[in-house]
Amino acid sequence: MRRAVLQDRVKATSPPTPPLIYGTMLHEIFQEALLANKWDLPFLCAVIDRITEKHVEDLYTIKVGIPSAREHLQSKMTELSYWAGAFVSSRPKQDAVVEDRNGKKANMAVTKLLDVEEHVWSPMYGLKGNIDATVEVAMQDGNDIRTLTVPFEVKTGKHANSNHMAQTALYTLLLSDRYDIEIAYGILYYMETSKTMRIPAIRHELRHMIMQRNQLACYVRERSVQLPPMLKSKHMCGKCYAKTSCFIYHRLADDGDGESSGMNEKFDEIVKHLTPHHQQFFIKWENLLTKEEKESQKTKRELWTMTSTEREKKSRCFADVIIEEGSASVDTDNPRINRYHYTFVKRVQVSGFSFLESELSVGEPIVVSDEEGHFALAIGYVTAVKRQRISVAVDRRLHNARIRQPGFDERDNQIFASIMDVAHEGATQDEATGKIKEAPIRYRLDQDEFSNGMATVRNNLVQMMADDIVGSRQIRRLIVDLEAPIFKAAPTQYIVSDRDSLNVDQHRAIEKVMSAQDYALVLGMPGTGKTTTIAHIIRALTSQGKSVLLTSHTHTAVDNILLKLKADKIPILRLGAPAKVHPDVQDFAILAGHPMKSFDEIKNAWHGTPIVATTCLGINHSVFHERSFDYCIVDEASQITLPICAGPIRMARTFVLVGDHNQLPPVVKNEEARDGGLDVSLFKLLSDTHPESVVNLEHQYRMCEDIMTLSNTLIYNGRLRCGTEQLRRWKLEVPRMEALMQRHYDASTINAATPRSFCAAPGPNRCWLYDLLDSEARVRFINTDTIQPPVREEAQGKRIVNSAEVRIVSQLVDSLLTVGVPDSEIGVMTHYRAQLFMLKDKLKVFSGVEMHTTDRFQGRDKEVIVLSLVRSNEACNIGDLLKDWRRINVAFTRAKTKLLVVGSKSTLKGSGSDSMLSRFISLMEDRNWIYEMPANALENHYFEDFGTQITATGPTQRIKSPRKKASGKENRRRSPKTARISDKALLKGKLITRDILNEMTNGAYV
Repeated sequence: MRRAVLQDRVKATSPPTPPLIYGTMLHEIFQEALLANKWDLPFLCAVIDRITEKHVEDLYTIKVGIPSAREHLQSKMTELSYWAGAFVSSRPKQDAVVEDRNGKKANMAVTKLLDVEEHVWSPMYGLKGNIDATVEVAMQDGNDIRTLTVPFEVKTGKHANSNHMAQTALYTLLLSDRYDIEIAYGILYYMETSKTMRIPAIRHELRHMIMQRNQLACYVRERSVQLPPMLKSKHMCGKCYAKTSCFIYHRLADDGDGESSGMNEKFDEIVKHLTPHHQQFFIKWENLLTKEEKESQKTKRELWTMTSTEREKKSRCFADVIIEEGSASVDTDNPRINRYHYTFVKRVQVSGFSFLESELSVGEPIVVSDEEGHFALAIGYVTAVKRQRISVAVDRRLHNARIRQPGFDERDNQIFASIMDVAHEGATQDEATGKIKEAPIRYRLDQDEFSNGMATVRNNLVQMMADDIVGSRQIRRLIVDLEAPIFKAAPTQYIVSDRDSLNVDQHRAIEKVMSAQDYALVLGMPGTGKTTTIAHIIRALTSQGKSVLLTSHTHTAVDNILLKLKADKIPILRLGAPAKVHPDVQDFAILAGHPMKSFDEIKNAWHGTPIVATTCLGINHSVFHERSFDYCIVDEASQITLPICAGPIRMARTFVLVGDHNQLPPVVKNEEARDGGLDVSLFKLLSDTHPESVVNLEHQYRMCEDIMTLSNTLIYNGRLRCGTEQLRRWKLEVPRMEALMQRHYDASTINAATPRSFCAAPGPNRCWLYDLLDSEARVRFINTDTIQPPVREEAQGKRIVNSAEVRIVSQLVDSLLTVGVPDSEIGVMTHYRAQLFMLKDKLKVFSGVEMHTTDRFQGRDKEVIVLSLVRSNEACNIGDLLKDWRRINVAFTRAKTKLLVVGSKSTLKGSGSDSMLSRFISLMEDRNWIYEMPANALENHYFEDFGTQITATGPTQRIKSPRKKASGKENRRRSPKTARISDKALLKGKLITRDILNEMTNGAYV
């Protein structure tokens, strides 16, 4: 029980062993042979050749050559071929005998294969499992022959084990839930001895196992620091793979000792170095992680407690989708996790729906289930997203094995659709590729809330406390005991090719790193070139023959740094799934996600690359069992929690943290965990404790001086400065301001009897859009208080929106595009997700304009940023999001030449003198940068093609252009006669054109 809870809580990463690797390969050999129903030795040897090539990296880690591995596997094939000759048949044979635990015998034949490696998640029983094979068998007891669907479990060891029997019995429950029938038996096959057992589904035994499951679930659900009691068995505990983490928990969480553990000297040997201070540190962070983990349990429950449609509204699911015809493909060269490729579309096209409007973006882990309540049919991740379709790569084929065949009987003839039928001599080509002809299955795609990243994080804590782990002693000294870092008197000499391009701050940063013996911190203020500085640091280190582990919180941040190194031709190993790696990085880096062919290739990639790059959670790769590093550089370190950051930095002798704790902190969802300090990054902890370890980057190259003034005054106490004089005076280039006059009308003339007139040009009655688009208006706060009737925020359930601000923002964006500002240089930002959805809906015709929450805009910049603050109320309540000064800092520092902030001056100013936004309003007043909106601002504009003006009632109407009306008949040329062609005929065979038109028209051409 204790080991099972530890498995769930701590993802231990011990080096692989030969039995484990060989066992995995033997399973795959068996499954391929069963799928093809070919058991002759030449075929099996050919399968071995393919599988050993696929597992060459695993063989490298256990230091077994491919020839030796093939010889070992081939030695097992004669026995396997003999077993198949007896048991894989259309009817039971005399020598195909299975035996119960009580000695009762029966003859059995495996007649069909329904599935291999079948994932089953059963909310009915609260269990999940991977079944080696789901087969149809002919079971003969005396003269009685029944056709049964059963789970088939393969074991590659020699000895029968009661745990194996229990596992097989539980699989009968899982299959009964999946196939909606009673499963009478499970089959347990030992490959080494050919022993084949029939495990009956005995009710009282299953009941006992479910009770054990419930007891285990209590420990998992409660998430307390304490674990189930230790076994106190020197024999079992001494050879347990989890003994180190188990002993550490017993010492630190249970306050145990050698006597209470039952292991005496062995226990003391592993934990004797741990002090009360270590215990205090461990319990604090373990408790914080546990609180945060409970928050994630809420979204896990949604899969069982909410319909797919309800989850779709929360942007965590796509409901009622089907596989697009012709989209299924199998990539046999890739690892199993992304071998099967499918594209999904909505079964029924919904107006305004887009796959782009969701949290399921490229690289996100997903679970594929059907709409009939069968969960986790496949697991994988998103590979591409378009408005009308989403593509995924998953670990197993999607087909409906639950189609009952003619003559089906729930007790005696459990026959389903299969992917291999012995009577037909194996799988047909269509069956083998999953192309069984059947009615489309209604699927749902859910965000995978069960991918247990927290187990990796918690394992980092355990590894810190272990004494036999590389780097753990140094990490305890620097992070737990907070000893001061040591610096050399003078930095190591280094070479930087373009030294003259560095400013004084960047020189200091490189020298700080080159003199650090323990760690150095680089505080990069907004726009100061953190990415460029990191690239220079890496060049300096590798020029001295040093190895570097480069990590960050996101794949994007890692790749942005690597792109800076492209021209340097430094060998780089990039860990992570290829779909998550930037395409340009794939052109020059060695991708660990691509299969390698030989030991020499692996050795060169793992040991011959000065730079290894991955995310902070990507440290479970086998390369980390093979090597350590001179330096570890962590970008975005101020956004990463301490336990996550502790993982990669343990791999290096010296670490460098780069970040800015004045910007976004680590994301922590649980309020108690946040109050307890989980959002205090290691970067902030060390910079506050040892400020002498910090070097600042203060010269910024992003913002003009007016925009820089905001964060410089409110956050950085005047330390931020423009990198060049030219930058200080930057302003937005407006190519054709005159176009704005011809783009929108005075709304009062639209329905009047008088001729329509364009909105006023610059002059006595200036249009507010002209004022705000003026290049000299670099920073403006757009005050909505002056609009009549008063506009306020609106509550939509628990969500807050402000439709008036949506109207203002949409007019500003339309006008910016009209005067020639490229859509790629315009960003729309808000702190509120509900407001973002409204903005995206209003501006959906402008697909090139990026719109994100403030959190998603960290690390990005645009020429123009339009920020909607949303909050406007008489109580001057700005909410928690706008009280977070670090988020405000990010929002104010994304624009290069124009920042337009839309909000209520009275609400912000009344939020309290200590409020960041209250001080912001005072600063804007001092600079005369507040723009008071006209009272009729929401009613006085009408755009020709984009109805952004809002009147109190009445729908938006599209009107004809006056320029078109002015051209009379006398000026027209007669058009040639044309024939009408239907849209369907015009687009026939033009799939790319159809996709483009669908994305422009919300699926009008499906």
